[in-house]
Amino acid sequence: MNAKNIVLIGATIIPLLAGCALTPVALDPVGPAFAKSKPPTFVSTGQGWLRVYTATDIVPDGDTSYYYPHTGYRIYTQDGKLLKYVPNHIVDMDESATLLEIHAGHYKILAQSERYNAVLVPVTIQPGEITEVHLGTHWKAPSNTPTNELVYLPDGRPVGWKSTSTN
Repeated sequence: MNAKNIVLIGATIIPLLAGCALTPVALDPVGPAFAKSKPPTFVSTGQGWLRVYTATDIVPDGDTSYYYPHTGYRIYTQDGKLLKYVPNHIVDMDESATLLEIHAGHYKILAQSERYNAVLVPVTIQPGEITEVHLGTHWKAPSNTPTNELVYLPDGRPVGWKSTSTN
């Protein structure tokens, strides 16, 4: 195969691969759990809470120790405007996903999952309730949960509770 053909094939394949990597997987809206989980210091202010368990980075600490902080994510308004970037950890040794206080409403989250590069998740925030999105590989819904109450990634893993609110 000559150099001209190799360049032509490369010029065709690379944009296709880049397009696949940049197109986020779109999911159904996620809302608070049906059990109405409340944060420990519940105060009714029209605010709710959001916690997104994104993919984790590997951060070495010496020769044999590692930390796994969650990757950051972006919150967009319903009309697509960037509202906020959330680093999703305080320092590299922080392995907890951030519990973010946010106005009740409907948003879109662009985040990295463990198995998919980018995931676009519509979320509903209810006053005084926590909405959780699980993009890692470890969360399992309670065993008695009806499948129609959950939102799933294309590979069948649940990511959270289906929103009961309409936009």
